[in-house]
Amino acid sequence: MTQGNSEIPGQIATRSDAKSEPIELDSDEARAAAHEARVNRDFNVQFRILKNQARTSYEHVAGPAGVRTPEKWEKIVEETGNKLADGGYLLSQLGAERCLDYETTAAILVLRQNLIAEQKATTAAAIMAIDSALIGYANMMRLQRFIGNVCLTTERQLFGQEPLSALHGAQTADRLEAQIRDITDRLIPLQEKCQKMMLRSLSAIG
Repeated sequence: MTQGNSEIPGQIATRSDAKSEPIELDSDEARAAAHEARVNRDFNVQFRILKNQARTSYEHVAGPAGVRTPEKWEKIVEETGNKLADGGYLLSQLGAERCLDYETTAAILVLRQNLIAEQKATTAAAIMAIDSALIGYANMMRLQRFIGNVCLTTERQLFGQEPLSALHGAQTADRLEAQIRDITDRLIPLQEKCQKMMLRSLSAIG
């Protein structure tokens, strides 16, 4: 644990330089800087409270592998705070995090940062609502990818490929296409549920 440092996870550290020239900010930049400072102060307070709670809650997790001392538990709490602040915890909960492509990871993080800035989210409830919206969005897009890939199979001729009937025979092709259509019919309602989850979460913070 680092002593004497009040910075919270995700906070951007700054250094003063006596030789540097002062930078003049326009009104938008000044408001953005003030909002960032306010968010950092709020997170500092929340982090100190969380750290104190970690000390008192150690008895409830003492024993499991990897949590053998109060200091280890405090470190876990601090690292989790880091992940909550920078979006790492959200990505870890999307599943198969190591298989997420770079663009998907970047899109989720950029959308999260933009939503936090646009909604001036400073409370835990607002952050949870934003993460909930992004989970709905990520799952909606994941299902869309599946649906799009299904089209590559059922509509091969549109992409210059031989139809299924030419590869497997008419009877087998008909059976495969019926099964694929059934899968698609199941995926679309799930996609709509993800969309509703996203919209409900966005309305909670809008």
